[in-house]
Amino acid sequence: MDILDERIPEGFNIKPKYIKKIKYMYIVKSDRGSFIIRRVSADKERIEFCDCIKERIRRKGFRRIEMFERSINGKPYFELEGENYVMLPAVRDCVNPDYTDMNDMREIIKTFAGIHKTAVFGGCEEFGLYYGKDITQTYSELMKRFRRLKRLVSRKRRLDDTDYIFIKNYEYFLKLGEEALEGLDKFGYKNEESRARREGRIAVNNVDEETMYINPAGVFMTDLLSLSVSAQLEDLRQLISRYLKKCAIPQLDICEIIKIYTSVCPISERQLKLLCFMLIFPDRYITTYGDYYKKAHVFTPVYVRDSVKKIIDEKEKHKAYISQLWKMQCF
Repeated sequence: MDILDERIPEGFNIKPKYIKKIKYMYIVKSDRGSFIIRRVSADKERIEFCDCIKERIRRKGFRRIEMFERSINGKPYFELEGENYVMLPAVRDCVNPDYTDMNDMREIIKTFAGIHKTAVFGGCEEFGLYYGKDITQTYSELMKRFRRLKRLVSRKRRLDDTDYIFIKNYEYFLKLGEEALEGLDKFGYKNEESRARREGRIAVNNVDEETMYINPAGVFMTDLLSLSVSAQLEDLRQLISRYLKKCAIPQLDICEIIKIYTSVCPISERQLKLLCFMLIFPDRYITTYGDYYKKAHVFTPVYVRDSVKKIIDEKEKHKAYISQLWKMQCF
């Protein structure tokens, strides 16, 4: 939809003076100020759940979260022809944080740690509808998929460069995945997940810069439609993985990241061990190849080859980076 249907601003009780489309959203200047409006795939129940959690977090004192604006129906969304739309305030003179900037990265970590510390709400019946993924089950399914890919490639009559790279590195990443699953089992990741559900711990599940903005007060979250009741370690894993992906030469070592995080939201030695095993699991490598083969080469071989080569070239660097946690220098 290149043009915003005039019924949508009316549904949020605003009169547009200027509308500009940027990527998947609309910047709307109106009689009430500037707003961002976008269509979301989330259903009404999920939007209301996330809106409720955001309000609870703000009531507990953590203010770095933007609330959804209310529609004329008093809901945190407006429905039109079966589609749901949300509206957030457009903040002036702000930019998305940059993972390659050390100061921005520090503020990102503090924001996530602040949410994790605050977003603990105890057992609640409606939470059962929003339990997050079981990471050990997800990883196990990825390993099964990885082994199936090996059988698929082995049966091919003619191999290209992308296939040869897969076969050459298969054993390395298979061993890494098995090591990660064994470690998660040994140090009780399932117990961590059970604890999170019992205590009503909320994970964000989205570390995309476009869902944040930064100003002199720090990093603020603007979306939060992926919230789930699950172990918050997964957010920390995603943060560190994205940092490594973005930074050719990480300027913050992993122990410093943990220090920044734990200064706001403490974690135990056992949780740090679990984090190590989560970080070494080769999900990016497996999913890249999995999507390539499953989608009948929708992705070009050159694109996939370059992507997996980058992962392979960086594997020793990332392994050394993560291994700093085992030295326990971050306590």
